[in-house]
Amino acid sequence: MKWLSDLLFGGIIEKFTGPLLAAYQAKLAAETDQQRLAAAEVIKGIESARDIAVTEATDRWSATRIGRLLIVIPFGLWWAAIYMVQILNPWFGLSLVVIDVPPRINDMALVLIPAIVIGDAGALLARRLNR
Repeated sequence: MKWLSDLLFGGIIEKFTGPLLAAYQAKLAAETDQQRLAAAEVIKGIESARDIAVTEATDRWSATRIGRLLIVIPFGLWWAAIYMVQILNPWFGLSLVVIDVPPRINDMALVLIPAIVIGDAGALLARRLNR
């Protein structure tokens, strides 16, 4: 079963097991209410981070994640290349050129990138409301 959980969650659960166990032990060893409350807050923070990491790992093949990989990242790199060429050409006397994206792909990106960003914002809002 461990190999299946590693395949699905990428070892995320193990990253949180040690700190969570230490926080629970600190809560049990606490001598005052203030120490118990502080340990409870640490536990709550670790559990929240774990839940978010597990949700992200299980959402590996979502439309927004695939859209980010196939559309947003390449366009981000393309725009970064344009800015870098604009900076490097005058500094070093180069004549580098960034080739333009075909018009049809550019038109699709102008629709898809905002849709992906809105989808990410909606997913983040849904996660925060479900807490």
